Amino acid sequence: MVEKVVTTVYFVLLNITSVFVLYYAFLGVVGLFVRKQRYAMREDELKFCIFVPCHNEETVIGATVENLAKIRYAPRLFDIYFIADNCSDRTAEAIRRAIEGCKASNFYVLERNVSDPAKKGKPHAMNWGIELLEAEDKFYNKYDMFMIFDADNFVDADILKHVNSQYLSFKENKRPVMIQTYLDSKNKNSLIARGYYASYRITNGFFQLPKYALGLVPAIGGTGFAMTTDFLKEIGGYHCTSLVEDLEIQTIATLKGKRIAYNHNVRIYDEKPTKIKQSAVQKTRWAQGHWFVFFKYGWRMFLHMLNPKQIKFFFKRLDNLLYLSSTLFLLISMITVVFSVVCISMGIVPHTPFLFTFSISLFLTLLFPLSSLLDGNKKEKKRALLAFFPNLLASFIGGLIFCYADIVGLLHCGNQKVWKKTAHRVTTMETEKEELRIVPSRAIEIMVEVAATEEEEENGRVG
Repeated sequence: MVEKVVTTVYFVLLNITSVFVLYYAFLGVVGLFVRKQRYAMREDELKFCIFVPCHNEETVIGATVENLAKIRYAPRLFDIYFIADNCSDRTAEAIRRAIEGCKASNFYVLERNVSDPAKKGKPHAMNWGIELLEAEDKFYNKYDMFMIFDADNFVDADILKHVNSQYLSFKENKRPVMIQTYLDSKNKNSLIARGYYASYRITNGFFQLPKYALGLVPAIGGTGFAMTTDFLKEIGGYHCTSLVEDLEIQTIATLKGKRIAYNHNVRIYDEKPTKIKQSAVQKTRWAQGHWFVFFKYGWRMFLHMLNPKQIKFFFKRLDNLLYLSSTLFLLISMITVVFSVVCISMGIVPHTPFLFTFSISLFLTLLFPLSSLLDGNKKEKKRALLAFFPNLLASFIGGLIFCYADIVGLLHCGNQKVWKKTAHRVTTMETEKEELRIVPSRAIEIMVEVAATEEEEENGRVG
């Protein structure tokens, strides 16, 4: 009797796991063939409002201001507001000093101080800033696009030009309400930070890009995304206050049948934790918020998905529901592993589904790190190849940390008020360290030569 119960439960869990594994495998395969995004570059037209929320960022904010001052876009068409939010250090002073040094007349400092703990944090600061500007008729009527950068971010100088051009490339009635740019890492030379770097390359090329190419829902990453002020006005402002307000606003847009786009051609660079404890705290916060949004919106997404009057949005909503369920999938996967051990010890493993899921999982384990070799220019591809094994190891460790975070996040998902800040210290773009290059030299030469040849052929076709 016990054997039958264990086998049945295991079989159900394994089949649920297989559905998610196949979903990611399908996206991974599509990502192998979808590598380019093309649209005509347009004249600067859209007017941008950019918020940079800052909480005790005195160490890095000067470098951020200097980087943003290099943005190549008509200065009259974008304003950047640095929101010094409940700072106990000299963040505001550092911003003003950096702005003065860069002579950036379209950069401004807003200082916010609130005593209510429930009103602290990034989402509240964003909404406060919008309401402050709107009170003077300087937001919804003045700007076309709203963007968010984090205080530690660097950006490609043409980020606004690309968002502007991509948005205008759509027919007016089919334009997206949000565009997420390519998320990349500022730092990568510790094992933990490298795990983020590797996962970003994988996510951008084999999750974001294929989803966008298939007309599904690319994920909003919390920074480096643009949102139309019309959509923001439609939903009543930036009122998403969960610990993952980016996922929440993405879900709201999908429920409303709106289009979300992804831009693979321009990047924003984020500083990542370098210690296991820092990473665990950050990922726990993400998982905590993700579980909350899943419980709050998952059932609504399911009902909207089945609405016969909006059948054209079925696949987008199904895709978003699967993404909302990713924390549940991870939990089920962990339970499945436990049952696998139990079944093996009892000698009752149902071999066919087990081997199927194991084979596909192994395929993904190898495909995703290998796939990162296809992304970027020749130099990036070479670096990704040279650091293939460190990237694979770092991704595995990062995955283990997220397994821990997934469980803790579920236990604490009812608390969306406590925001544990990740300290930022990196003020430059890190380069690869030589000791990470451990791939056999001949393999490197062959694959780099192939990549160079492919690039030359592609350039010839474009020309």
